[in-house]
Amino acid sequence: MARRNGKKAEFKLIEEMRKQLLIQAERLGIRDRYTPQWFAQQRVLSAGKVLSELYAERSNLEYELNLLASDKKELLIKLERLNVYIKKGEGLRSQFGKEHDRVIDKEFKLTENGAKLACLKRTAVKAAA
Repeated sequence: MARRNGKKAEFKLIEEMRKQLLIQAERLGIRDRYTPQWFAQQRVLSAGKVLSELYAERSNLEYELNLLASDKKELLIKLERLNVYIKKGEGLRSQFGKEHDRVIDKEFKLTENGAKLACLKRTAVKAAA
């Protein structure tokens, strides 16, 4: 239960920060830059930055494991933990990417317009034949 409350508190904090950002942007006259697409894109980019740091750390640990005379047991444990974090990060990046696609689809109605376009193409092909 404490974990769930921690997540709720974290979510509330992020939402409050988002509101403050929008208030400041409104005051500066740049409110239109901070669209839902922008927020979704920032989540994807942030996840990518964190993953690149994790990959770099994994590379350093593998180098240390293979070339330096270090405590191999300790390094293997660190690598296992790091691989778990990397898998979680990749999952989050994928989730954020899908969320970004949904936001874009919702804004521009790509799915709806794509279906209409496909229907028009089929009709045009039949009319030409």
